[in-house]
Amino acid sequence: MRVTIDKPSFHSRSLSVPAPPTPPPEALGLNLPGFDTFKANFDLPLTPVTPPPEYKEHPFSHNDRVRDLSPVVDPNDQPLVAVIGVGYVGTHLVESFSAHYDVLGFDVSEKRIGEIREELPSERIRFTTSKTDLHEATHFLISVPTLLKADKSIDTSYLQSAIATVAQHARPGSTVVIESSVAVGMTRGLLGPVATAHGFYAGMSPERVDPGRIEPPCHAIPKIVSGLDDEIPGSLASVMRLYNQVFDRLVPVSRTEVAEMMKLYENCQRMMCIAFANEMADACIPHGIDPYEVAAAAASKPFGYMPYTPSLGVGGHCIPVNPYYLLSNSAFPLLEAAAEKMNARPAAIARRAIDSLTRDAKAGAASALVRPRVLVVGVGFKAGQSVLSNSPGVDLVKAFVSSGEVDVIE
Repeated sequence: MRVTIDKPSFHSRSLSVPAPPTPPPEALGLNLPGFDTFKANFDLPLTPVTPPPEYKEHPFSHNDRVRDLSPVVDPNDQPLVAVIGVGYVGTHLVESFSAHYDVLGFDVSEKRIGEIREELPSERIRFTTSKTDLHEATHFLISVPTLLKADKSIDTSYLQSAIATVAQHARPGSTVVIESSVAVGMTRGLLGPVATAHGFYAGMSPERVDPGRIEPPCHAIPKIVSGLDDEIPGSLASVMRLYNQVFDRLVPVSRTEVAEMMKLYENCQRMMCIAFANEMADACIPHGIDPYEVAAAAASKPFGYMPYTPSLGVGGHCIPVNPYYLLSNSAFPLLEAAAEKMNARPAAIARRAIDSLTRDAKAGAASALVRPRVLVVGVGFKAGQSVLSNSPGVDLVKAFVSSGEVDVIE
């Protein structure tokens, strides 16, 4: 594979990236001095290396793989991509990579495996809960949840378990990529030592899946890729060789920490903008103006403004959680304040609604005899989604119920 990297206004250089060797991997070096100051020229297509064009015509043959399995992964082996964790993100990875490679979807949940077998029937895909099946794979994409504990500290138990499973069953020469959102430095801290000890290439490529969004498709979203090349030379080349077949545009960055920070920065920026829109909405109330009209009018500006509208809050597995990944080892005073305000918003909206209902009840003798009832329509974490993970709608219902002043209908 030949990658051309341009540095604007200076010069371009062409790097021939050799195929990854068998472990130990130090024989392969991807010498990119000053890589962080260069800009990839995405107008030049990356030359496909694996799989060969005719490969996608062949069905997934488990028996052939077991028979031909070597003790060490060779770069010329037909790739078998194992997706570790087939929840929402993992399902998208299975769909995307199975268009080009054989894919093994692994999950510890028998229930989830049964569901996804029906969702994605394909000769190119096999689903399993058996860890021993992972020995066949050449590449591993880890897409398990990274959650928060009750004290807002990061719960890495799923990620550590996934890495341990890969370490136990993967062959030397395998490539392991973390797709889950993690704190800055976590790929190096958790995956790095394991990859070095077992002869794996290691990388980080944060997922950019948006639940409920159809366009653009997953393969059309620019894909950030990184490798632990300073510890395991050749990692970035190995990651790019695999991902180049799947995504329309790769955006290589110099270190895994850059990829980690990028993911958290883009998600937390969204949360902070929503928090600011909410503050604007609150400020509109005493002036008797409509905040949505304000937002719509502001959106007419064709530059220097990104439209955001007020809302109850943010939900899902990413936006409300990611601020605490950044705050775990960095100082972000504005982000911390925005996260606190966002967490408190459902209860504040409930209190505002209850006070309004109480005033209306006191205004008329007849209505004063009737206990207010509140209908909450839609409690998914965002429009078009029935998932309740970190849903501000659920927090709103809880706030109404805990007040004891209204009856709630969902």
